Amino acid sequence: MSKKKNLVIIESPAKARSLRGYLGGNYEVVASNGHVRDLPRNYLGVDETSGFKPTYTILPEKRKIVTKLKKIAKGYSKIYLAADPDREGEAICWHLSQILQRKDVSFSRLRFNAITKDTILKSLDKPSSIDMQLVDAQQARRVMDRLVGYKISSWLQRIMGKGKSAGRVQSVALRMIQEREDAINSFLPVEYWLIDAEFIKGEIPFTASLCRIDGSVSGKPGKNPGCEDEAERVIERMRDTSIDWEILKVVSRDKSISPPPPFITSTLQQTASNRLSFSPSRTMSIAQQLYEGISIGSTERTGLITYMRTDSVRMSPESLNSCREYLAEKYGSDAITAKIRRYRSSKGSQDAHEAIRPVDIRLTPEKLESILTPSQFALYRLIFRRFAATQLNDAIISNTTVTVSGAGLEFNAVGEVLINPGFSTIDPAFIKTKNKLPKLSTGKVLLESFEKNQKFTSPPPRFSEARLVAEMKKVGIGRPSTYVSTIKTLRLREYVEKDGKVLRPTELGTTTIRILVRMFPHIFKVDFTARMEELLDSVAKGTETYPDALKQLSLPLESSLLMAMKNTESFRDELQEETGETCPECGSPIIIRWGRYGKFKACTSFPKCRFSKPVEEEDLTEFEGRKCPECGSSLLLKTGRYGKYLSCGNNPKCKHTEPVPTGVPCPVEGCSGELVEKKSRRGRLFYACNRYPECKYAVWNMPIDRACPRCGFPILIEKNKKKGIWCPECRKKIVT
Repeated sequence: MSKKKNLVIIESPAKARSLRGYLGGNYEVVASNGHVRDLPRNYLGVDETSGFKPTYTILPEKRKIVTKLKKIAKGYSKIYLAADPDREGEAICWHLSQILQRKDVSFSRLRFNAITKDTILKSLDKPSSIDMQLVDAQQARRVMDRLVGYKISSWLQRIMGKGKSAGRVQSVALRMIQEREDAINSFLPVEYWLIDAEFIKGEIPFTASLCRIDGSVSGKPGKNPGCEDEAERVIERMRDTSIDWEILKVVSRDKSISPPPPFITSTLQQTASNRLSFSPSRTMSIAQQLYEGISIGSTERTGLITYMRTDSVRMSPESLNSCREYLAEKYGSDAITAKIRRYRSSKGSQDAHEAIRPVDIRLTPEKLESILTPSQFALYRLIFRRFAATQLNDAIISNTTVTVSGAGLEFNAVGEVLINPGFSTIDPAFIKTKNKLPKLSTGKVLLESFEKNQKFTSPPPRFSEARLVAEMKKVGIGRPSTYVSTIKTLRLREYVEKDGKVLRPTELGTTTIRILVRMFPHIFKVDFTARMEELLDSVAKGTETYPDALKQLSLPLESSLLMAMKNTESFRDELQEETGETCPECGSPIIIRWGRYGKFKACTSFPKCRFSKPVEEEDLTEFEGRKCPECGSSLLLKTGRYGKYLSCGNNPKCKHTEPVPTGVPCPVEGCSGELVEKKSRRGRLFYACNRYPECKYAVWNMPIDRACPRCGFPILIEKNKKKGIWCPECRKKIVT
């Protein structure tokens, strides 16, 4: 029997270290490392005839951890379960209680929104039981995802080959990306012309834009001037030196701008992307570190922010009071609002947790800068400023519009001046004012110059990862805990690819989603997914039962699946393309089919004849200066599962292949190798020595066969057009 009285099981080892420092010697704290049980991987695992009863198995990679937990738990009669305070965390606690259940053991649930000593001790004073309504909501989501994924993916693989998958949320997100791509491809730009003029009032110059022609609105798409001829006619009128130009009116209005609400998961990811260039996955990884705790000086680890997976903008009364006290001390009592400012969460929010905020407002970013990594500091400062700004006064901006008229033409000049910075005091980037105008009054002005500019309307922008998260939040699909994993799955399945910062559907993604939407229109629809989220919320609140919710959700799935099974052969035939070629091995016709790695050419006599080759091999090019080391034939540049490679032109008689060389010698002293192009398991290009594993030198960026002028290192690397050329050894930028 252990000498310690209580056992606490937390999710992550980092949180376990924090709790050990807070709880002292009477508590043993261990980590489960997330989920330990799940539905089986090799069969459905859901009994649809018995109220959708799931069958759970221990995850193979967690068997050692479960064995260890069982061994430790034998010494305790009281076990506290302290996973994250959300549905997933509740389910983890329930699974642990099922695995560790004995006659003489009792379980208590600890919930805390921040990892600090006070919140941990308070939760220990008032432990609760596992909320089975939250567990049922999580189980309903997991089971529905399994039903959709398992059944539709199985059907999809019959059509397009092994390795293809569909998912309740991932396929809707893919549909959103594809529909945006379709809108861009079908977009027809509209031409319009902007005319700007420079006027002088006394000795004061200012620029104004044409806004009206003979009383009609101008300068916007669909309004005149809509072509160069129309713009030129306006210019001809302006060339008339007899026109009396006059400032008709100068209108100034003050407007108040309120601070934005504190961060929720989706807004944090989007703002971190815009302000810090962080991907959503990187943002959540850093936020997790800040939540789990950082060692500050000689004290124990301290959590710096509240739980980062939330869709609520609610702030606790205690945090608001301490925030206002801090702001009054720093900026004066006149800088804060007369009343506490609160925000309302959007419709459909679970409101299970507070907004993302600093745990202690007095732990300012400046105090922590020397302790945090640059990335941690940047994200913490973003969260700190957003929360603190909520209790500062509105910013006041004076908006001035100057109207100049002459010969039926009207020009507007608009300027803004920040009168009172208000909440932007804490971060000037909160407010961006437009052009500042000089002080002007009504009266005569002189036309100094003018110019016309052709413009075209722009198509809607493609989704970046952060913008996709914002759109998913807006239409109500997914939840804070699923945003990052959804995008990650789409990229791993190669349904979308990242082009710079935006997401594009691949040919595989386009073909897949068109099939899924055609055969399962009700399942892969935003409305269905949003409706499911509402049903899950109802299960969590106890107003809907687990079996009834799944029964409602599975009906459209079964009806669509029945129709899809009837049309399997016709779909398979539709996807096949005639080539007019014959098989070189048996003479049968060759067709293009879909397989695990995309399109390929195959013999129609399969399985008797197994001839096949990738479609990409159509445009084979000879790689100059290289011959096959085995037979002397030319080497051809091909594309395969792992990207480009060189293959012997005498294939299939000679099977020699090799990576694409860069022509840059390996910089390692004594190595006679050459750097070649390779692809990582996650699809990222890198450049490594072809003598691997004898030489393990590798770089992520394109190598250049030039020595560093500073340190003499044999090669340089090209990062990108903006960052330029660098030395990988001394890490200095090379000025060319």
